[in-house]
Amino acid sequence: MTTVTATPTTTRRTPQWRRAFTYLLSGYVYMLTLWFWAIALPAVAIIMWVVSLNVDQVSASGVAFTHHGALWFPFSIAIILSVTYLPIHVANGMTRRSFVRAALTVNVVVGVLNALIATVALLVERQIYDALGWFHGANSGDGLEVFHGGVLTYGFGLVLLFTAGQISGSLIGIAYYRLGGWVGTFALPLCLLPLGATGLLGLGAGVQWKPWGWTADIAPWGAVVAVAVLIASAVAFSALVRNIPIDSKD
Repeated sequence: MTTVTATPTTTRRTPQWRRAFTYLLSGYVYMLTLWFWAIALPAVAIIMWVVSLNVDQVSASGVAFTHHGALWFPFSIAIILSVTYLPIHVANGMTRRSFVRAALTVNVVVGVLNALIATVALLVERQIYDALGWFHGANSGDGLEVFHGGVLTYGFGLVLLFTAGQISGSLIGIAYYRLGGWVGTFALPLCLLPLGATGLLGLGAGVQWKPWGWTADIAPWGAVVAVAVLIASAVAFSALVRNIPIDSKD
């Protein structure tokens, strides 16, 4: 008689970092789409309509002003999530390495997603301005159109900027968690270096939105340096999280 041996079935579990990435991304997308863009864009439309009733011609983009909120709102979320989710992540038996991978990946994805939404909104706004005979001008006051440097160039500038905001926020949260209040505060200039480098080096004057209202016109190598700073900051984030002690009260 032949004995049939059952072959054990193997199940593939989703990698830790992908599970963490899915959780983090769902929180970001929910807050960004429902609590920021779904509120900001209708608000801009109403404001620009009111403005148009009181001026002869609208000559500046309204959507471009939302870039401030699109930068600093996710920035604040990155600070909160890097502090609050790490203890939960480790307490559930997952590694710090998987947290680093998930956090950095979601930072880039959110930066790209935010830049894509902002750029598409600007393109739609430009069509509306053209139909109404308005000038789709940059709010820098230099008399240039928003996309005078090219749509792709502008969009890439926003990708760098929004991603830098995410990485800076994550760095600030982890620095305070690991180093404490005093040292974390003194480390703030280093944690904000990604934003500073992107704002100052960026893509050169006039081809992207500038967080500080000005930029050093040192393109094209300025963008390369800015990307290098982002990569170095990601490495610093990984170093801070590696072997980080978890507060038992968390």
